[in-house]
Amino acid sequence: MQMKSSISLDKASEHLRRKMASMRELSAELTRDLKTLVRDRIDVGAGRQIVKEGERCGVVYLVETGWVFRSRTMAAGQRQIIDYALAGDLLCTDSVLFGASGFDLIARTPVSLLRIDAPAHAALMDRHRGLAASLAWTAGQEESILAERVVSLGRRDSLEKLAHALCELSERLSAISKMPGDVIEAPFNQEDFADLLGISVIHVNRTFRKLSEEKIAEYRKGRIELLDRKKLKDIAGFSPDYLHFT
Repeated sequence: MQMKSSISLDKASEHLRRKMASMRELSAELTRDLKTLVRDRIDVGAGRQIVKEGERCGVVYLVETGWVFRSRTMAAGQRQIIDYALAGDLLCTDSVLFGASGFDLIARTPVSLLRIDAPAHAALMDRHRGLAASLAWTAGQEESILAERVVSLGRRDSLEKLAHALCELSERLSAISKMPGDVIEAPFNQEDFADLLGISVIHVNRTFRKLSEEKIAEYRKGRIELLDRKKLKDIAGFSPDYLHFT
């Protein structure tokens, strides 16, 4: 790789290793695997599709910078955001394991990605334990996050849903040192929150207004200030354990 790509890999892989704190013993192997298997670095413009649902993706992507939405779009055009990916997250793990992507992957902002060649299963397990462990960890975390999404969609009210989403954003950004103080800097507009939480834009607006009136959180497009983290966590009943950062 060129020097610029090597620096990109160092930064992105460090973010990934921080998240996988429970697998520190495989850090050296992961670093070696990534340096061996990273093919190149690509840039994707905001709003562009990276992978389409049902499409075969022959590589794994490691996010260097930017935000990616994992979503599904219904026949009538409604969108459900399943999850989002940040720097240090892996994309297309389901395609490598099962042959096709289960979701649309859309660049929410301009995104830089490192393309990683994914060996066949036997070679992956035998010769690339670090990458294999990171794929397994990512799959496990995605399943755990999806379980929380189901709970939010099915059982939490609008205030609890939004509070939980903000707590999660804070934890995930903090894990990669992207949480300056008490401010979440995220490219989510109110429609994005609505599509993530399964509520209307009107409900998102009203709920943010309630959080502001009670001096718990203040929303400005692209910026959310957390004024009272304890109250926010209490409303959500939030525990970060499902993120598996420790």
